[in-house]
Amino acid sequence: MATNSGDGCPESAWINLAAHGDGRLVFGTNERSRKYANLRADPRVSLVVVSGTGQEFQLEGEATVLEGPDARDAGEVLESRHPGATGKASTRLVAVRPRWARFVDISVDPPVREEFVP
Repeated sequence: MATNSGDGCPESAWINLAAHGDGRLVFGTNERSRKYANLRADPRVSLVVVSGTGQEFQLEGEATVLEGPDARDAGEVLESRHPGATGKASTRLVAVRPRWARFVDISVDPPVREEFVP
């Protein structure tokens, strides 16, 4: 995932990601990380999710730090895909609502490329 730093330089980080049933993508991040500070200052993000077998999603969206019941719900979704991802007190749950996405599949001939704007 790429976030926007305060000095205008993009910063990228690996994240454990899970799809929520309502269309959001959820992940956890340490509240002391650069990623968290960047998200609080500018919620715009971009992500690339790859399958390892020729499929990828490219996404752009806006991140929201979750609190209360929303954070608990997102934590359950994330834990179901990545056990232990929410186990630290410093972990903050974040949801990304995609505003643009592209799906690419190069494992088929001809390759597939589709864009989505929710």
